[in-house]
Amino acid sequence: MSDLHDARRTHPTRDTGADMGNPGNPVDQGDQGDQVDQALDLSQARFAIYYAPPAGSCWWNEGSRWLGCDAITGRRLDAPQVPGLSRALHDLTVDARRYGWHATLKAPMRLAPHVQRRDLSGVAAAVAARHAPFDLPMRIDVMGTDHGTRHGFVTLRPVGETVGAKAVDALAADCVQAFDNLRAPPSGDELAKRHAQPLTARQRERLAQWGYPYVLDEFRLHMTLSDRVDASDAAAIVDWWQPRVQALGPMRVDGLALFVQPSPGQPFIMHERFDFAEVA
Repeated sequence: MSDLHDARRTHPTRDTGADMGNPGNPVDQGDQGDQVDQALDLSQARFAIYYAPPAGSCWWNEGSRWLGCDAITGRRLDAPQVPGLSRALHDLTVDARRYGWHATLKAPMRLAPHVQRRDLSGVAAAVAARHAPFDLPMRIDVMGTDHGTRHGFVTLRPVGETVGAKAVDALAADCVQAFDNLRAPPSGDELAKRHAQPLTARQRERLAQWGYPYVLDEFRLHMTLSDRVDASDAAAIVDWWQPRVQALGPMRVDGLALFVQPSPGQPFIMHERFDFAEVA
């Protein structure tokens, strides 16, 4: 377990997930935040702004169990046995598990040299104060097949043109723009990897401007359920999730989550949570 997890343990809400902070306020404050900063090498750490279901909710528990890890506590969990898979589920969610149970709003980034962790917290609190909670109906989908030319990955995505889908697009756009002056530019290696992907001209423009190709008009909110898998495994995952999506109902989007990857290759963990403003 990393030093960052050790630093987080000094705050009682971290491991229980029972109290994730007051509306619009971060969990870590004051000396606790300073302890966490001291455990991080900001030249190596990456931060991301995610949507994550409320801790302890059915959606949080179901997704964390599926990936085999709780991104709040860092605990390993027993993944379900899924009929029809070619391998154990744990082997098909390696990358998804590293990023944690989430939907990306602002993609992982290193901080610019002048930026501290508390600067991220300040912007996150301001963004959260501008939004109200909403419900987001979800559906199961397979993304990234490039019209059948390669294996895709299974995801949960918003249903159609619902009020919730429009609200989450607006939230993501706000996050992309609000946090942008806090990020360091992508490294040469990171850009090379991106440009090696089959990006459209528009996505390459977004990459150059925002450091990530899938933002604003190119944004498609999704919660990743697998790494790239063949059609048979994808079908087995879809079959397992289809009735559960219906039973769980809409996701409650009620805040932002700040996740951190302490160093390359380590899993992302939830660092702070910021609740949206309550509707008067």
